[in-house]
Amino acid sequence: MDRRHLKFILLSALCSILFVFYCSEKKQNGPKISQELLGLDFRSPEGDRLDPEFWKEKKKVLYFGFSHCPDMCPTALTSFGRASLILGDKANKYRFVFVSLDPERDSPEKLKTYVTGFPGKNLTALSPAPETMKKLHEVFPILHRKVNTNGSYMIDHTNLIFVIDEELNQIASIPGGVSATALAEKLREIDSM
Repeated sequence: MDRRHLKFILLSALCSILFVFYCSEKKQNGPKISQELLGLDFRSPEGDRLDPEFWKEKKKVLYFGFSHCPDMCPTALTSFGRASLILGDKANKYRFVFVSLDPERDSPEKLKTYVTGFPGKNLTALSPAPETMKKLHEVFPILHRKVNTNGSYMIDHTNLIFVIDEELNQIASIPGGVSATALAEKLREIDSM
């Protein structure tokens, strides 16, 4: 690992920690996610353009990653699935959403297959259009970049779970490595606000 790569990881970690510290206790008056989100082009698992009303239907538990991710993404999605099982019927108040940061490799069909390998319910995956990728970091406080590795590439990215409400308020940000039990507890807490 070169120094530049290490600096990026450390900067990402620091930004994530500061962001979690700042936002984790926000309630309904948390940071407003840009209304631009409603105009961005995401593809559903069926390959259709996502209806913007999707964002207003239920609270969303979001994670940004990619299907070739060896560790952080599978951990977060496993926590999503297990937390939804722990929550039982309360999980129906949430939609767990995996947003790809690698639309070149993560087609809607591939993502649909990918997320079916995780436990739980209410989990969907979205593939952003290329022009959406350029604007994603303006809407969500995430960092991501491609890193070439032996003829292929990985993506360094922010390891945070975001919870947004139906009015597009960010009501929590949670470290991506959180256990399913801790995630379920945080979602119960949010539900009782």
